[in-house]
Amino acid sequence: MIRIVTLSEFPPDVIDFVSRRIHAAYGMGCEFEGEGDVPRGAMDDEQSAYDAVKIVEEMDDDVALYADDKIIYLINEPLIEPEGPMGRGPVDGYAQYGGGKAVVTAHGLGEKGSLPLDVGLAKRAAHYVGHLWDLHHCFDPRCAMHPGWSPGFTQYPEVALCLFDREKSERKIKLGST
Repeated sequence: MIRIVTLSEFPPDVIDFVSRRIHAAYGMGCEFEGEGDVPRGAMDDEQSAYDAVKIVEEMDDDVALYADDKIIYLINEPLIEPEGPMGRGPVDGYAQYGGGKAVVTAHGLGEKGSLPLDVGLAKRAAHYVGHLWDLHHCFDPRCAMHPGWSPGFTQYPEVALCLFDREKSERKIKLGST
C-alpha cells in the first residue's frame, strides 16, 4: 500500500487526484492517511527551505502498517538536499532509494511554464514512489520516471510509466508482498 501524508494544507480534490494517479501508475492501493508535522530542525533558515533528507529520516513512519508499505509526504514549501560536488540546488523531492519513505513538494507548481498543481504533484509523487521501488530515471519523456528537471517532464502531463518501468515495478511489488 502507498500511503499519503500531508505536511501542508492541500485541497481534498488534489489529494484525491494524486492518490488515483499513483494507483493507476503502479496498480496498487494508494490512500490518504492524514496530516503530519514537519520535524523540528528540518528548516534551513539560511536557504529558506526545508531539508528533504531530514524530513524523510526524522518522520515517524507509524502509518506504515506492513513492512512493504510506502509512505509519501506532501509539502508546499521549497526543499533542499545536502550540498554535493556541484553545489546545492532546489529539489522537488527526495526518496530513500529502495526504502519506504519519500517527500515531494508542490512548490513552484501552477506557475507559468509548470504543470498545474494536481497534475504536477501527482507526477512528482509517482516519480518518487518509483525511486522507492528501485526505479532509475528514464529516457522516455512520457514516463513518470523521467527527471523532473528535464523539459520533457512538463511536456507530457500524463502520470504513467513506460513499459520497462511498469514491469520492473510490478516485479518489485510482487517480491515485496511475498
